Amino acid sequence: MQKIIDAHVHGFPNNLFNAIWDYFEKNYWPIRKRFFLDEIAQYLPSQGVEAFTILNYAHKPNISEDLNNWSHAMGKKYPQTIPFGTIHPKDSYFRTEILRILSLAPLDLNGIKLQLMVADFDPNEKGLDFMYEKLIQFDKILVLHAGTGPVTDMILNKQLDLSTHVGIAKLIPVLERFPNLKIQIPHLGCMETIEFFDLATQYKRVYLDTSTALEFLFENTQFSKQVDLSLDRLIDLQDKLLFGSDIPNIPHPYSKPVLAVENLPLKQEIKDKIYYKNAQIFYKIPSS
Repeated sequence: MQKIIDAHVHGFPNNLFNAIWDYFEKNYWPIRKRFFLDEIAQYLPSQGVEAFTILNYAHKPNISEDLNNWSHAMGKKYPQTIPFGTIHPKDSYFRTEILRILSLAPLDLNGIKLQLMVADFDPNEKGLDFMYEKLIQFDKILVLHAGTGPVTDMILNKQLDLSTHVGIAKLIPVLERFPNLKIQIPHLGCMETIEFFDLATQYKRVYLDTSTALEFLFENTQFSKQVDLSLDRLIDLQDKLLFGSDIPNIPHPYSKPVLAVENLPLKQEIKDKIYYKNAQIFYKIPSS
């Protein structure tokens, strides 16, 4: 069985997960399987997954503290996980919570996940500079959904408005000020994948995960026609690509993103980098 480290797995408290799935099924696509994190932790090892992230986000102020406590507890419960914290720029405890997330005690999470499309704030706000500075100081990771997609053919609500704060143009000024920021960009940066690949080439600590992107890029769909990504670019960035599934917020079986990598006409050594070797380095996971 193929060894995998999944760089894009969501985990929320059960009641919040149900609300998110209800929203997805109204606006985006049907959820294939409503997996709570306890179920995900039991299921993924059967798919060859040896480690996986816990990613969530605060869609409004002053809920991040509870989410971070939950992620920390789940990380202790499941040692194979890579739990991340989250924050909202309008949290009344913003700076205190940043330190609580990143410091060795009490939480020591692996970094911070932000979802700009949902939380709808500008990543270039000067008030966020404290977070960027501390991420660099503690050598932790920012998982930043900064892209304008993925916008697949299955989107149900065609009138769904995107946040005005997504897109690569919003991120570039941040990296110009903080070039040593360690960033994971989900979904290969869709729908500006080529531009995000250029960014990852320019900045040595910018990586991309494949979630809800690679499985559609080489199909004959409207999605693939909007993102003209060549195999040569995947080869060029082979050391910067992380396998991600986006489970459980997906409309297809887990095998689809796995096979999307397997079916690429690339050497196995490159596929192994995408499946797990790059993630071992990026997340500082000891080799088993």
